Amino acid sequence: MFVISKWPRDVLLGWLDEVFAIGQVDVAVHVRPVPDRLVVKSLTDRVVSARSQLIIEVKKGSVVRLSELEAVIRDLEGLQEAIQTNRDRMLHVTVVITVWGRDEEDLDNRSKELENILARKAAEVRPLVFRQLEGFKNTLPVMTYSLSSPGAVRNLTLGGAMACLPVTASELSHPSGAFLGFTSTGAPVFFDPFVGPPWLPNPHVAAFGYTGSGKSVTLKLLIGRLSLAGVRFVVFDPEGEYRRPCRELWGGEVITLEAGVPAGVNPLDLLPEKDPDTGREVVNVADKVADVRALVATIARGFGGRELTPQEVSLLEAAVRELYSERGVTSDPESLYERGRALPDGSFAVGRVLKRMPRLSDLAAKLERWPETKDLRLILDPFLEGSSLGMFDCETDKELDAPVVVFDLSRIKDEFTKLYAMFVVLTWCWHRFALRHAGKKMVVLDEAWMFAKWPDSAKFLETLARRGRKHRTGLVVASQHIEEFLAREEGRAVISSCATRIILGQNPTVAREVAEAFRLPAGAEERLAGYANGLCLLVAGNQMAEVQVECLPYERQFVFTGGAESAQL
Repeated sequence: MFVISKWPRDVLLGWLDEVFAIGQVDVAVHVRPVPDRLVVKSLTDRVVSARSQLIIEVKKGSVVRLSELEAVIRDLEGLQEAIQTNRDRMLHVTVVITVWGRDEEDLDNRSKELENILARKAAEVRPLVFRQLEGFKNTLPVMTYSLSSPGAVRNLTLGGAMACLPVTASELSHPSGAFLGFTSTGAPVFFDPFVGPPWLPNPHVAAFGYTGSGKSVTLKLLIGRLSLAGVRFVVFDPEGEYRRPCRELWGGEVITLEAGVPAGVNPLDLLPEKDPDTGREVVNVADKVADVRALVATIARGFGGRELTPQEVSLLEAAVRELYSERGVTSDPESLYERGRALPDGSFAVGRVLKRMPRLSDLAAKLERWPETKDLRLILDPFLEGSSLGMFDCETDKELDAPVVVFDLSRIKDEFTKLYAMFVVLTWCWHRFALRHAGKKMVVLDEAWMFAKWPDSAKFLETLARRGRKHRTGLVVASQHIEEFLAREEGRAVISSCATRIILGQNPTVAREVAEAFRLPAGAEERLAGYANGLCLLVAGNQMAEVQVECLPYERQFVFTGGAESAQL
C-alpha cells in the first residue's frame, strides 16, 4: 500500500494512466471539497505574505526572488478570483495505490516500477509502513476515507482533481474487426468501423497527425487488415505511398493519374443506383447535376479566382440537364442503355450496352451558346481534351473490381491540379463504387486538407459523409494540416460527422486548438504535443483510449516509407 506524498507542480491530464500499465494495480482517488470561506481566507493570507516578502526583497535591493514571488502572487490571485466568482473550487485529494504481486519478488519489482514511473513525473510515493490494513480499507469501493497521514493530502483545483481520474479506457475493443494495437495497460484493441450501435453510430474515420507521426502507416495497417475481413477500399494517394502495399500485400490495383494523359474516368458518367429505402434502382440526374455544379464552382474558384454568378449557375444546370435529355436519360435505369453502338476503338457492341455519356467538351460546347457563360467557357478551356488538364475529358474505361483500388496522384505536382483530380475521381467513385457495390466499403482520402481549403469541395465531403452510412460506405479523412479543417465551418462539419477520431502527435502550435475542437479534457494538448510516433488517442463513439499502433513483422517492409517512424512503431 502506497500513498502519493510528493506531487508535481503541474498535474496534467491522465498523468496516472501510465501506472495501470504496470499491471495488478488498484488506484483509489479520494476527493473532498474544502469550504470556500476557508479557501478564500487562506489564499488572502498567502497573498499578503507573498506581497510582504516581495516588498522586503525590493527594499533590500535583491532581484533573485522577484520573478518567483511575482509569479506566486499572480497564481494565488488568479485562483482566489476564480473561487470567489464560482468558476473553480478547492478540493482535498488523496491518492492511495495498491500493488499486487504473485510472490515477494514480483511485488518488489512492481513496486519499484511504480516508484520509477512517478519519479519521471516529479512525484513520489511513500509506503504505508505499519498501516497496510488501514490503507487497504481506503482502496475498497465502499466510499469511506479514514486515512490521516501527514503529507498524504494535496490541495487541488477542479481541473487538477479531474486530471487524477482515468480519462482513457484501460480497454477499448469491438467484438469484431481488425487488430490495431495495444492500450496503455497492454490490452489489445480490435477496431471495426462497421460495428454499429451502441459502439459507433457511423463508419466514418478522421485521422490527424503531423508529418512523421505515423498517420499513413496507421491507415495502411487498417486498410490491409480490414480488407482481409471483406471490406473493399478505394484509396486516394497524393504521394505514391500506397503503390507497393497495394500490389504486393493487398492484391489490389493501382490506377495512375497524370496530367495530359486520358485517365479513363468521365466526371459526367451516370449509372443507376439503389434507393436505400425502397431497394429499387433509379437514375438520380439531380444529384449528378449538383456534382457537376460543385466541380465547376471549384474550378472557377481555384483556377479562375472567382465565384460563379447566379446566371452562370442557372445556365450551367440547364446545360447539364439538356445533355442528358438529348440522350433520353431519365430516372428510369433502362434509359441509360441502347441496343448496340460503335465503340471508340472501331469495333461494334451488340445487345444491351450503356449509351455514350456526355463529356466536359460537350458541356463546354453547350455553354458557348450563351453570352453570359463566355468567361466560364474560357475557364473550362484548359480542362478539355488536348490541354494540360484535359485528362478527364474522355469516356470511362476503368472498373473497380479489385478489393483495394489505389488512385496514384504522385505524378501530379500542382496543388490545384491534384485537388481537381481527387474531386473528379471521388465523384466518379461515389457513383460507381459506393452506390452500386453491396457490402462494406470505405473511401480513404489521404491529405484531405486540399478539400478543406475550398468551400465547395469541403461541402461535397460533408455530403458524402452524411449519405455514406445509408450505403454502408465509410469515409476516411486523413490530414497533417488539421488547421485547414478547423478554419472552415464545412471542414468542422466533416470532422463532427466522423464517429471515430484517430488523433496522433500534433505540433505544439495547434495542439490546444485540436484539444478544443475535439472537446478533449483540459491538459490534453500537452500530451498530444508529446506523443511518440505511432501513439494515438483513439476516440471511438463514447469511448476513448491511448493506443500504441502495432505493426506486425510481415507488414513492416510494405507499410513504412522510411524515416524515423519505422524505428518507433
